[in-house]
Amino acid sequence: MNCAVCDLRSVEMGHLCEDCREEIAGPPGLVPEQILATSAKPTGAVLIDPWGRTHPLDARTLIGRQLEGAGVCVLEGSVSRHHAHVSYDPVKKCWSLRDLGSVNGTLINDHELHEASTMLRAGDRLHVGQVGFYFLPDGSQLPVVQLDPAAAITVRPAERVAAPPAPLAPEADFDSENTDVGLPHLAMRLNEPTGRGGGLVEIGDKHVQLTTTQFEFFALLVRRMASESAQPHLVRGFVRTSELIGDLSWDTREPGDNHVKQLVRRVRRALVKAEVGDLIESRHRFGYRLRVVPHLDS
Repeated sequence: MNCAVCDLRSVEMGHLCEDCREEIAGPPGLVPEQILATSAKPTGAVLIDPWGRTHPLDARTLIGRQLEGAGVCVLEGSVSRHHAHVSYDPVKKCWSLRDLGSVNGTLINDHELHEASTMLRAGDRLHVGQVGFYFLPDGSQLPVVQLDPAAAITVRPAERVAAPPAPLAPEADFDSENTDVGLPHLAMRLNEPTGRGGGLVEIGDKHVQLTTTQFEFFALLVRRMASESAQPHLVRGFVRTSELIGDLSWDTREPGDNHVKQLVRRVRRALVKAEVGDLIESRHRFGYRLRVVPHLDS
């Protein structure tokens, strides 16, 4: 069965493929028990949570941390008591989402909402605080998801696996990627942001159109790799997550690790889609860098 959102890849959990699920993975430690939904008069529209479960929507549905009646209750610290409101307009025959003055904001496809309601379309990615969902206007035919029990287990401090007796070297960390000592050279050209608000990267005869933030990220990796020519290849060119959060142009007030991970995934996909290949390496405790040494064409 294919993913209910992208319809391109096989499901990895519930109704979501691995890529779509990663886009709304949520903050570390979030568990299924923290998302509860009740519906008085379901319309057929649903929200899909990070475990691929569907939550039915009424024509007027409140999303928040403390709900007295029907709605989608999200028991997570970044979600306000009454956070956002999803509603259906029978005259215009459309769904919309409105932020209710929440502390940590509401996003649609990474764009922050303000006071006015914003129209929802099938497959839109929503974030209330740090918790993500997908919106489908007609999900009534999707079967109920039965989670693998392991997915719903809450790991308590006393149950955590003991740390190894000695710290691992960064290159041996389980979250790291293996890095070849030698880095290949690759010619490329960076065209500054265009009138469409993005930038174009030329690599050989391939062209990769990126958004403004994506272009800033890629250009920063290029500059860092070029400026550290004296560094050993094994550690050359890395940019830390904290630096990316501080230096890039973000569409959210409080960018964090999850925003960086989503950005990197999208740039990787754009490169792969353009048949350039995945040029971005990530290494735990070091950050991100290019897998190649760029030669910039003038």
